[in-house]
Amino acid sequence: MVLGMATGVVWAEQGGVQAGPALDDQEVFHQAEQAMAFILVGDGNGHLLGESTGVVIRSDGIVLAPYHHVKGAAEVQVRLRNGEIYDQVELVGFDERRDVATLHVLADRLPTSSIAPLEGIVSGDRVRLLTADRTMAWLYSDGFLGPVRLADEIPGAGEGYRLVQFTANLPADFMDGALVNSRGQVVGILTYARNAGGRQWAVPIDTLAALTAQGLRTALGNGKNLKPMATSHNFFGAEPPNPINALASARTLRVNTKTTYFTPFMLQKELMNNAEFLTLGLSVVNGDQGGELLVEVDRPLFTYDFTYSVSDSHTGIVVATGKVTAIDGPHAAQGIAEKLVREFEKGRALQQAAQANGQEAMNAQQ
Repeated sequence: MVLGMATGVVWAEQGGVQAGPALDDQEVFHQAEQAMAFILVGDGNGHLLGESTGVVIRSDGIVLAPYHHVKGAAEVQVRLRNGEIYDQVELVGFDERRDVATLHVLADRLPTSSIAPLEGIVSGDRVRLLTADRTMAWLYSDGFLGPVRLADEIPGAGEGYRLVQFTANLPADFMDGALVNSRGQVVGILTYARNAGGRQWAVPIDTLAALTAQGLRTALGNGKNLKPMATSHNFFGAEPPNPINALASARTLRVNTKTTYFTPFMLQKELMNNAEFLTLGLSVVNGDQGGELLVEVDRPLFTYDFTYSVSDSHTGIVVATGKVTAIDGPHAAQGIAEKLVREFEKGRALQQAAQANGQEAMNAQQ
């Protein structure tokens, strides 16, 4: 029986792979995103010790995750992107050299990711990093694949296994993750070696198939009482966010739309292709939750005006607004992306100026 998505490369129970057709970008990455998992590790008393991300590779509950996060864990909880939570988790395989663990949850028909064959990894291919931050906001960053090399050749990476190099803008506070190519195949997962030798690396996922055959059945406690570090925020009585500081300090944003003439993907694509946006260290949260700032786009009836507002996602307070006149959504997205970049640059410049003035005043008092 073959386990995996109906398109792309699939992972069979025997560990084999087979090729499949490419899909369009939105469908490819949407399918891959659904297989991402958020992994909580506790001390056995319901206290959170750490968080990481993993990826479901078999529909019967097999999840790959960084080994150092679950090594010796007293309790583990796996949360899927669709909101399902699994408290009973087993360690069924691990490779400490590659820093990869195979977990099993009691489930069936889970959304899964296709597996890219090692020989199919081509330097220069477009790739997307799927990850999350500590607020359980799902993030992504686009980039390109590099060569596959032995760890022995990379300072600080260890020895005896292969790594694939990639380039992508790493989101702030990201937690591990998976690399997905433009055919919807998971190329590799990130581990300790991700920055070895001053470059970014991932472990090719096709080299990990045997981890499900080690015969381990180590129970990792009952994680039912574990809660993520920051999934909800109570701002009652708190000082409203300063618009300048909100624009200057934010690292993640999410896009929403109120009109059928525009889709979030249009603006997401323009932002991730904007070099200035990436230079500012910003990234886009793809989905309906997460992100420090929320960008909402609308188009009033009988106009060619596309309006947008930027608000603090926790309080709903608007920190910036604007308008672009365009013949259609894609052209509007390009204009909005350019204006958003200017907003972020302005916010950071004003914050730096305020900090410099404050320092000068402090020095004058001394």
